[in-house]
Amino acid sequence: MLAKAMDESRAVPTATSFRTIAVDTLDAKRKAINVVLKERGLKVSFTHLVAWAIVEAAKDFPVMVRTFAEREGKPFAIENGPVNLGIAVDVEKKDGSHSLMVPAIKGSDGLDFAGFHSNFEELIAKTRENKLTADDFQGTNISLTNPGGVGTVASVPRLLSGQSAIIATGSIAYPPEWLHASPARLKQLGVSKVMTMTSTYDHRVIQGAESGAFLKRVEQLLQGEEGFYEKVAADLGIEAAGITNAHPASASAPPLGAAST
Repeated sequence: MLAKAMDESRAVPTATSFRTIAVDTLDAKRKAINVVLKERGLKVSFTHLVAWAIVEAAKDFPVMVRTFAEREGKPFAIENGPVNLGIAVDVEKKDGSHSLMVPAIKGSDGLDFAGFHSNFEELIAKTRENKLTADDFQGTNISLTNPGGVGTVASVPRLLSGQSAIIATGSIAYPPEWLHASPARLKQLGVSKVMTMTSTYDHRVIQGAESGAFLKRVEQLLQGEEGFYEKVAADLGIEAAGITNAHPASASAPPLGAAST
C-alpha cells in the first residue's frame, strides 16, 4: 500500500516553501504549561503546539486544505473542507524495521486545544497498539511530519495524492555557528534555538505566496501573537497569567554593546 501511494504521489506537481523560526518562546511557554499539567499527569509537547498552530493558521488560510480532483476529465479545486490533520507516526516493528502511519484528527478546526490534545494522544496510542482502522486514514487533507526527531534539519516529504499539503518540522537546535558556544555566552547574546519548517503543497491548487504566508502565520502564532498560548491555557483550564509571564531566556539579554557583569 505504501509503495502504491508513493507511485501515485509522483503524479502530484509539488513545490516547497521553507521558513526557519526561533523556538525560544515556544519552549518557554511549553515549559510553563507543563509545570501546571504535571499535577494532572499530562504533558504538552513541541509537536502538540506546532500541530495546533497549523490548525489555527489553516483557519486563516483555508487554501491550505484546498484539494485537487478530476471529474469527467475536468480539473476541480475542492474548497471549504474541514481541517483533517494527519499526524505521521514512525512505528518500529519487533524486527527493528520501521513503518510510517499517518492517521488523521478529523475536523481539527472544530475542536478546542484540550479536545485536539486528547484526540492526538488517542491516535498515537492506537497507532502504537496497532488498533487503527481504515477510517482513521480517510479524508486527510494536510499532514504534519517530524523528521527533526532524528536530527534532520529540513525535509521535503512526498505529498500523497488527494492531500493539499504536508508540513515538516526539522530539528530544534542552535544555528551551526553557535554550536560550540557556552550556555552563558548564548544567553548573554540572546541566541535562540531554531527550527526549519517546510510546506510541500499541491501546486495545482496552492500557490507559493499562499504557502509562504501560511508558514508566516504559523510562526506568528508560535511566537505568541494574538494570545495563542493564553488560549491554549484557557482550553486546558490553566490561569493565563503564568503563561503570559513566561519569557524565554533570550528576552533578558542586554542590548548589544551594553556592559556585561
